[in-house]
Amino acid sequence: MDQASLHSMALAAFAGATAFAVAFLLTPWVRSLAVRLGRIEKPVEDRWGRRVIARLGGVAMYAGLAVSIPLWVPLHGPVAGLLAGLTLVFALGLVDDLRRMRPYTKLIAQLLIGCVVVIGGIRVELPQWPWLAVPLSVLWFVLVMNAFNLLDNMDGLAAGEGAIAAAFCALHALRTGQWTVAAVAMATSGVCLGFLRYNFPPAKIFMGDSGSHLLGLTLAALALLGSWHQSTRLLSVLAVPTLVLAVPIFDTCFVTLQRLSHRVHPFVGGTDHVSHRLAILGLSTRQTVLALYAVSAGLGAISLVSAELRLLPGLALWLSVVMVLVLVGRFLARVNVYQLTPAPAHREPAEPGAPATVIETMLLHKRRLVEILVDFCLVSSAYVFAHLLRFEGVITGDLQRLIVQSLPVLLAIKLLCFAGCGLYREVWRYIGLTDVLTVFKAVTLGSALSSLALLYLWRFQGYSRAVLVIDWMLTFLAVGGSRVAERLLDEWIASLAERKTTVLLIGAGDTGVRVLRYLNAEAHPGKRVVGFLDDDPATHGSRLHGCEVLGGRRLLPQALETYGVREVLITIVDPPGDLLREVRRCCEPRGVAWRVVTAGVTSAAS
Repeated sequence: MDQASLHSMALAAFAGATAFAVAFLLTPWVRSLAVRLGRIEKPVEDRWGRRVIARLGGVAMYAGLAVSIPLWVPLHGPVAGLLAGLTLVFALGLVDDLRRMRPYTKLIAQLLIGCVVVIGGIRVELPQWPWLAVPLSVLWFVLVMNAFNLLDNMDGLAAGEGAIAAAFCALHALRTGQWTVAAVAMATSGVCLGFLRYNFPPAKIFMGDSGSHLLGLTLAALALLGSWHQSTRLLSVLAVPTLVLAVPIFDTCFVTLQRLSHRVHPFVGGTDHVSHRLAILGLSTRQTVLALYAVSAGLGAISLVSAELRLLPGLALWLSVVMVLVLVGRFLARVNVYQLTPAPAHREPAEPGAPATVIETMLLHKRRLVEILVDFCLVSSAYVFAHLLRFEGVITGDLQRLIVQSLPVLLAIKLLCFAGCGLYREVWRYIGLTDVLTVFKAVTLGSALSSLALLYLWRFQGYSRAVLVIDWMLTFLAVGGSRVAERLLDEWIASLAERKTTVLLIGAGDTGVRVLRYLNAEAHPGKRVVGFLDDDPATHGSRLHGCEVLGGRRLLPQALETYGVREVLITIVDPPGDLLREVRRCCEPRGVAWRVVTAGVTSAAS
């Protein structure tokens, strides 16, 4: 690395350090000022927080950028346009913090600010469709601004996500030698980290609309400047920024679609975001925020990989990420956060016998539609990855032509086989061995018929038989794995969840296993089995569906204290009287509930 590059890297580091110092030192003063002025956030029904918190943290964030960027970055070209846009968007957010603006007024102002930034020279480069660059860029700025505004719904979430996204923008810029962009990105990351010191759970101050809009516009502009300034491919132009900013974009799209499907106004506040749903499932605020940090860092790493790939592998990787996000969205959509929302007063009841609209019918079956969409992406990606594995990552123009020629046929055949074998009639949250066999039969039948179709249509001319075998293996792993993913997410959430009723089972026989399965199902998400007690020495130390047999019943007092057990279930048919007396003697003085399973799992464990 030459001397000029080292000098530029040092300037970028100084920009980040300056922004961090300004935000870190100024935020406590802004917090005190906000409290004196009465600019505080009070708990309301449609917001997650239940504490009184100061607002206006965006003032300190803007000060950090306004000081560090002119100090270390030359103010010409796109940087000057970006700084002008940041000043305007900060003013817009501050007005909204001090005096609420109507959503439509704010949207018009955001569009105008986006035009200012585009005029300053920051826009997506589309040489083949230059007319499309301006509206696409403005809409991109508005989308990311509102995405971060919506993401600022939990302590530390927006600031931490902004720091991670800005860091990956800096990495993309350093990779291509864009030192000015790297310096602005480092300053943005430094501002977020300095503010995060006071915003991490439990937060002492919120950034408000002035901070979230400022952060959104900065990251939207950095994503365009730092990743594909020299790219001419539409996929590269769109894929890398959506990966860097995937978490806020996914949250915005997910919440909007969920609100529309439940007939809730998409522009009102609510506790239906991704972070809120994770918290409702049992994660603490810190666990939720850290989990989303990890997801953002992982997607940022994927963006670095995708920037080095050719068109077809990059498309396959991008589609795979989209498929995973769709699966996560499908899982989180199960959390019913709208069950207490009253129906709109202006909506007239449907007449008896009136036919349902097409949209309503689709919404009733949206889970199946999501499954089909996921399988569509999986089959497409598996076929492309099979060629990559067979030809060691090199796909020539002839191979691409063969893929484009045959993929529609394979998609049609395999999706028809999936439907015919019953893949879209199962409830995959309770997947078992029989369901895995169903997936195996559907994938195998689809691959066999696809091979026959290639033989009949093109006599296998140019096609590799090994690719079809690899494609069968990848499709089975992908389709089967997508079905298992929902259950794994359930178990992972259960392992992290707090404030669950801990349950101890006495009796590791067939009845105990049935009770364990029932308690691990959806009917009792608030219970966690800590283990079994059984007097049979042969069972001690073994595990039944993940729960260990701790020992004999003589360990009951110790187990109650060690694991904080709140409920004991005796899962023995016709238990002896001395066992009942011992359980009663140990449990009742400690306030531990206990019962005997006598008339079936459902009645006993409820």
